[in-house]
Amino acid sequence: MKLNLRAWGWVLGLGWGWMASAAAAAPVPGSQVALNPDKVIPTDGRKTQHYLKDGIFVGGDHQVQEAVVRDIRRAPNAGFERVVIDLEGTRDGLPMGVPRPPYYQVAVTSDEQRVVLTVFGKPKLSFDAQKVLAHFKKSAWIPSIELLPRLNDDSWTFVIGLKPRQSVEVFELSKPARIILDIRNEPGASS
Repeated sequence: MKLNLRAWGWVLGLGWGWMASAAAAAPVPGSQVALNPDKVIPTDGRKTQHYLKDGIFVGGDHQVQEAVVRDIRRAPNAGFERVVIDLEGTRDGLPMGVPRPPYYQVAVTSDEQRVVLTVFGKPKLSFDAQKVLAHFKKSAWIPSIELLPRLNDDSWTFVIGLKPRQSVEVFELSKPARIILDIRNEPGASS
């Protein structure tokens, strides 16, 4: 059974993003989905050079609620493109720094050539979507970005398109809280 992320869009919106990766899921009798533990990678607070073509990264802090997505930006680097999701928390409606990002899941699927990132913690969106889209159009590494509408109050999902033979590393940084995706070409691929 091949999982299609488009068909799982509703599941992602309901917070079941960890089931979305075709590479991390294996068919089981009765049409149930089981995760391959080797394809679920906890993220770290530093760059580890652990790139995946297929699988799921999980990280962040389940205790962080009322997160604010301040910006999504990208920058070319030697050998990879970096995507940064800038975050902060709120308390009583006022911005405040948080030590870690809220819980998040990043599903990487090479067969669909995309990354699906879901941020939990009741995220609010506080960035200029048109500016983000225009900035990503300038990327030689990333062919597309889809900023999906919030389908529920507990999470928000967006999609980054990949080119063939690309892999992704995910980690988080603090002060301020950020989720980092490094996208690189595998040997023999062109940027």
